[in-house]
Amino acid sequence: MSTSIPRGGRGAGRAARRNHSRPYHASTTRNSPAAAVAVKPTFAAASIPPADDRQRHFSERTFADAPISQASKSGIKHQYLSDVQAATLELGLAGKDLLVQAKTGTGKTMAFLLPTVERLAKQQQHLQKGQISALILSPTRELAIQIEEEAKTLLAHHPFRVQHAIGGTNMKSEMNRFKNDRCDILIATPGRLLDHLENGDLQPRFANLKSLILDEADRLLDQGFLNDLKKIFAKLPSRSEVPRQAMLFSATMSTEVKQVVNKALNSNYEFVTTLTAEEANTHEHVHQSVLTVPISKSLAATLAILREDFETHGEASKVMVFFPTARSTGVAAEVFRKIKGLPPIFEIHSRKSQSVRSKASEEFKDAKSGILFSSDVAARGMDFPGVTLVVQAGIPSSAEQYIHRLGRTARAGASGRGVLILASFENFFLQQKDVAALPIHAHRSIHDLPTEEIDTALDIVDQTTKAQAYQAWLGYYAGFAKKMDVTPVQLVEMANTYAMEILRYKGDQTPPIKAKTVGMMGMKGVPGFNIAKPDNERPR
Repeated sequence: MSTSIPRGGRGAGRAARRNHSRPYHASTTRNSPAAAVAVKPTFAAASIPPADDRQRHFSERTFADAPISQASKSGIKHQYLSDVQAATLELGLAGKDLLVQAKTGTGKTMAFLLPTVERLAKQQQHLQKGQISALILSPTRELAIQIEEEAKTLLAHHPFRVQHAIGGTNMKSEMNRFKNDRCDILIATPGRLLDHLENGDLQPRFANLKSLILDEADRLLDQGFLNDLKKIFAKLPSRSEVPRQAMLFSATMSTEVKQVVNKALNSNYEFVTTLTAEEANTHEHVHQSVLTVPISKSLAATLAILREDFETHGEASKVMVFFPTARSTGVAAEVFRKIKGLPPIFEIHSRKSQSVRSKASEEFKDAKSGILFSSDVAARGMDFPGVTLVVQAGIPSSAEQYIHRLGRTARAGASGRGVLILASFENFFLQQKDVAALPIHAHRSIHDLPTEEIDTALDIVDQTTKAQAYQAWLGYYAGFAKKMDVTPVQLVEMANTYAMEILRYKGDQTPPIKAKTVGMMGMKGVPGFNIAKPDNERPR
């Protein structure tokens, strides 16, 4: 009952210990972090608290001594600035364009909110009523909401107000809210913002834009927002006519990020990084392993890996499990909810409503133990503390996505572990240049995989859910057919095996699929599909 196409290879490497010294770097040399010079903050340093009292990534400086308004100080709950906040505060307050490289979960949200709010406070008498003064772009709805909540806390003693514009919510309601309520700072996902700019009346409200921030810029590009960003930039006022500050935050500095840098920032921007050498390479402090199993045993292998973590961490076990598609994530969550003895199961993917996703995010964030099943919607942005293990079941879309997901564990100096579960036909991923350089070791063999438990649970899953997962699997892996060295006919055969033998779809034929859908996948005329009859041909 297994499906496999032989492939092979795995990376190798070594782990390194963290060097706690943490110099801050900035450079006016574009695209040249190696030419960095030290930033020398001028505000007073406070006495260093005991190491046990401070998380990693916190500096020695306090907000009480920072050159910011009392209104902002009153809205800040922390005593000490994080490294990224200390490294960027003075540059941000000075109105410099910044390219900042920092890990998620190190205080970067406040790093861009604080100088933005402070600069608005100093220009308050020149701000025009009804105008949006600051725009923050986020790759996901969840991150946008998180930024908004942090902004509300900071603005508690300021007159400014913050709003959001995100997909998955009623656009007309957003438009009414913009008309009726003050909005000085707007936090938006690119797609929804572009809808407002092209189909609403929001564009004139950016006429005096003072600040533009791109958070998780690498993630914005991973999700295909480059064209949307270009369109958004084109609809914002010209910087030659309306000067503004721009800040771009990213964990990685890819070629694509540099393309956005050239469009969003002035040529004399300053580069700031608070990453140590090992933080720039996540694999240096996260133990990684790969387990290759027949695809029919992928879910059983996932269950076995989860139980390994429970044995190691007990009630502190907190795991994130990533799947290639939203539909496969939904199937897995449904299956694992039917298995006894597991911690609480949480589920986040694009097929869930925004309210459901937000609720699940908060519950998993607060949970001491749990399992979060996710598609890539939660791979970056949200900060989930205490994650002990990241499992990636199925091939990631890229090496960057693999590393982004891996970054959900080993936060704030803690240890973490990552396990990649692949079918043999997915092993080409390990041979790709950027992946082969990573120290991904072979996971120990697992005997007696709990396949019966998985199969029993799968038999209860709704047929429609399985059919949707089959179609999503086919669409996703069609993009890897050349790298997998399979023909369209072979790919359809693999998808059909996935549906019938792995998902245990019940029926004499494979799940029906519309001819239009097959055509959109570029597979018109490929044999092996169960083409659904048009609605007007179905018996009534």
